[in-house]
Amino acid sequence: MEVSMTRFAKTMIATLFLSIALPLVATADQADKIAKHERWVTSLAYSPDGAMLATAGGQSLQYRPGDVCLWDAKSGNLIVALEGHASNAWSIAFSPDSKSLVTSSYDGKVIVWSVADKKSTATLEKHKGWCRTVAFHPKGTHFATAAEDGTAVVWSVEGPKEVKELKAHESAIYQVAFSPDGNTLATASTDKTVKLWDWQSGKENAKLEGHTDAVWAVAFHGNLIATGGADRQLRLWEPNGKSLGALPGHADWISGIDFSPDGTQIVTSSLDRSIRIWNVADTLAAAGPIGVAAAKVAESQTQFNTADDAIAATEPMIEPAKKKADILGAVAKARAAAEVLAQVTEVAAKFKDVAFVKVDIEGAKKASDEATKAADEAAKPLAGDKPFTEQVTKLKAGPAAEANTARDAAVKAAADLAAKLDQANKTKDGATKALADAKANLKALSAKQARVVNGFKSTVWSVAFSPDGKLVAAGSHKSLQVWDLSQPKELFPREEKKEESGE
Repeated sequence: MEVSMTRFAKTMIATLFLSIALPLVATADQADKIAKHERWVTSLAYSPDGAMLATAGGQSLQYRPGDVCLWDAKSGNLIVALEGHASNAWSIAFSPDSKSLVTSSYDGKVIVWSVADKKSTATLEKHKGWCRTVAFHPKGTHFATAAEDGTAVVWSVEGPKEVKELKAHESAIYQVAFSPDGNTLATASTDKTVKLWDWQSGKENAKLEGHTDAVWAVAFHGNLIATGGADRQLRLWEPNGKSLGALPGHADWISGIDFSPDGTQIVTSSLDRSIRIWNVADTLAAAGPIGVAAAKVAESQTQFNTADDAIAATEPMIEPAKKKADILGAVAKARAAAEVLAQVTEVAAKFKDVAFVKVDIEGAKKASDEATKAADEAAKPLAGDKPFTEQVTKLKAGPAAEANTARDAAVKAAADLAAKLDQANKTKDGATKALADAKANLKALSAKQARVVNGFKSTVWSVAFSPDGKLVAAGSHKSLQVWDLSQPKELFPREEKKEESGE
């Protein structure tokens, strides 16, 4: 499992722990206005006729009943809270005629609802694990579901009944989406890919590869596909799998994506507590320069990492190399002193009967003994280095010339390491500046591509355009918010709770 999944799991566990301590609140106690909603909104969708906004969520991931709510899109009032999910509801989709809803939940249950009757018409329990995503076919004849086991299922609305099962990924599927013509089903997965399927035949037509972490979201419009996920990048693609560009900008995972009805804008939600509205034409035009800037960031990062690795590898070698040079220097002195002693002894023996030839054998012996002792002491710290110890032992028994050669080689090796470390530090310093400049340039380019809407106090899980493209709804960990993009302003702002003074 990817690192991002580990972080996600930790977040969920912490939330579950907190939820156990909270009093049980039934779905029937749901707030009656959007402005008062304070529970998770993990998924949302406008009805195609624009009259309603549907949301899925709950109070926790597993231990509380899930929420399925229908809101009046104009007034922000609650129309109905539908009961049926025993655990957090995670995905929701309207049928094209606005008459039906499909929802899924953590326990794998999928429920089909009649909007007019405000009740469930079918419960499907095909998925045995977390069912994160549902999507309607554009003609309304089918809908798709997918789960954490990597399986996607297409159902006919009539029945409903299963018509196709796809073992799409070995990892979890986070979102599915139908192409505008309904012939292709996209599956976004934690395996860092999105696959495009001819769902009727079960054939994989293309694989979108380029994300460096789990893909959370996928959306179609015309011949354009948008994806986003844990690598924080919005990516655009052609249906044949060709990448059109990667757009950084969000500071945390992208959790949701939607195209405006006319296809001119894309909205993304993120765990960074914001949503971004991207102009598609500008985004496509900027993809090239941003790609160049991103490549420069990657290049500078590689240079930095290479230099950093070189420093990490070289620095610990410097002192041992110097120590070896010192030891071999001591051995070379000892061998030189031993050779002097041998020469003095030879001269003394040769001229022992010549009165005027005076030879200081004792002095030479003392010098040799002291040099040998110094070499032995110097070698003790590296006694555990078997190859080096064997080299020293051999040199102690050999000629001074060999010891001198070994010493010179060790001195050069230590000097070379020092020079390598110095160069690596200089390279790192240069790469650090280049990386900072490249990141600043990329950030500046990216900032021009999208409008940022803040004002969220927690993770934003989901986002959707209204059918007329004028509004954007976003669901977070603690609220449901609707924004008028022409202002921009929040349509149903929450009243800030006043802190009690205690007086």
